This record gives sequence, C-alpha cells and structure tokens, in this order.
Amino acid sequence: MERKTMLLIFNPKAGLELFRQNLFEVIDKFTANRFLVTAYPTHHQRDAYEAVTLMGSDFDYLVCSGGDGTLNEVVDGLMNLDVKPVFGYIPSGTTNDFAHSVGIPDDVLHAADVICNGEARPIDVGKFQGDYFSYVAAFGLFTDVSYGTPQSMKNLLGHAAYMLEGVKRLASIKRWHCRIDCDGEIIEGDFVFGMITNSMSIGGFRLPIEHEVKQGDGLFELILLKQVRRLAHLQDIIGAITGTNRASEYFIVRSARKITVTCTEPLDWTLDGEYGGQYEQTEIHVCQNALSLMMPIPKTAAETLEQLTGGAESNPDQA
Repeated sequence: MERKTMLLIFNPKAGLELFRQNLFEVIDKFTANRFLVTAYPTHHQRDAYEAVTLMGSDFDYLVCSGGDGTLNEVVDGLMNLDVKPVFGYIPSGTTNDFAHSVGIPDDVLHAADVICNGEARPIDVGKFQGDYFSYVAAFGLFTDVSYGTPQSMKNLLGHAAYMLEGVKRLASIKRWHCRIDCDGEIIEGDFVFGMITNSMSIGGFRLPIEHEVKQGDGLFELILLKQVRRLAHLQDIIGAITGTNRASEYFIVRSARKITVTCTEPLDWTLDGEYGGQYEQTEIHVCQNALSLMMPIPKTAAETLEQLTGGAESNPDQA
C-alpha cells in the first residue's frame, strides 16, 4: 500500500499543552497507518498560515492541532491554495467548539484515530471580506473575550478563564444600530450582539438554534441579540447568550448564504475567536463544500441504539 504524505502543524502552547505531551504517540499512530509525517510547530502569529500557503499543496493530508487561532490560520491558508490537501483537525484549545460541531473528540489520540480511520466529508467555509473563517464571525458583547484573555490564564483555568474575562465587560453594555441584508431580507435595529456561525455552540455554550446545523448545506446561521431596554434585564442577556434562557423576544435567527452588515459606526469583529478587523460595512458569504475534512464515520442506527441502551435491546436475556 502506498504511503500518504502529511504536514502536521501544531501550536505547542495551545490549551494545557496536551498535544505536545502526546506528540510522539500521535506521530507513531500516523506512521503505523502509513503516513509519512512532517511536523511543524508554530512559533508566532500567522506562522500556521504561512506554513500552509508555502507547503500545503505538496502534501496529501494537512493536519493541524491547536485552538481557534491555529484553526483559523490553517483554514485561511487552505482556502488560498489551488490544490487543497485533505484536512484533519486535532483540537487542543480551551473550548473546541468547531470540533464538537463536527463530532471530533476532545481526546488527542481519539481525534488522531478519526484522521486514520474516519472519512473525508465536505464542509462549508465562511468568507469575510477577503479573509476566511471556519465556524464563526461575530460582533458585540463578549466577542473580544477569546482574543482578550491571556493565554496563561486560558492554560491555567480553561473554560473558566473566558467567564472571568467576560465579567469585566458586563458594566459597559453597548448597542450598535445595524442594517442587515440576509439573502435579500432586510433586518434593521439596535443590537448588542451578532454572529454568523456554522456551529451549535460558541465558547462552550449551546446557541439558541432549534434546528440541526449541517456542515455542507451552503448555509450559515445568523443570530442577533436585540437591545434590552432595562439594566435589570442584564441577567436575561447573559442567559440568552449562554443558552440558559431561549426567550424568542431577544433573538432574531435566520439561515443564509450571504449576509451584509452595515453599521452607523465601525464594528469590531472576531473570526473564530481571533480579532478580525473593524468595518462599517461587512460582506459575509458561504463557500459551500470548500474543504474536505476527516470526520468520524456516522454510526448506523443499530450502533446508535446499542450505545444508548448499553446493548440491552440486542440481548433479550438481559431483560
């Protein structure tokens, strides 16, 4: 059997540095599955992007490990290649929202198993002005928490670090007046938060999306949180963002292929948890089936039933 070439890009400082601690076992697993691995640890911001654009087309597979920042750089780089390798992701960040959305496990070695034994399936990618993002572009309340939280605090406290950093912003809730063209539907109003996403959760919290989010349908979800008039309703705002309060009067939720956001003042955006720039008008559209990502093979109905019942349904003698 012919060996396949793999470029493995990883952030050695991501999360609790679990990937670096398991690096030998990961490479051993890949080589046992007939991959020829070239490992590349990142050293500075945009290093992953530069590595992908310079070397990515020379490999059959490109695998990255890190948090949202590393993932964003790699996706951005892949989208600028004429010949795109099969993409694999081993999450090693603090919240790993993208991995959860596509069923990739948090455990480093189990995620490596998905790359060895899973299947490549097409996924959509968002285009934001001239850049790309894998699962979320957002503005407003709390959206700077991810890139505004020191890496040392993320490593020490994990998910709690985002919560602590977010509390600092509660005293200054701001609204933005926006006009939003959502596939031709015009939505205008005052909003404290907005996002375009292809994920069911952000920052570890489930979003107020009632339908299933699909990775290759050419649609991203638009979620807007309207201004709440009274400061006493601050708890409702927090509950709305964290998903504990899904009261419909606070939210506007749509699915769309193209979204244009126009604001009366420059908006700061975050892309996949990293600072994405400041714009008064922003165009976001979906690049359908842009990348081929290694994902777990879907369970059959029988396997799903066995997992849920512990095998009791398949063995009548246990009843």
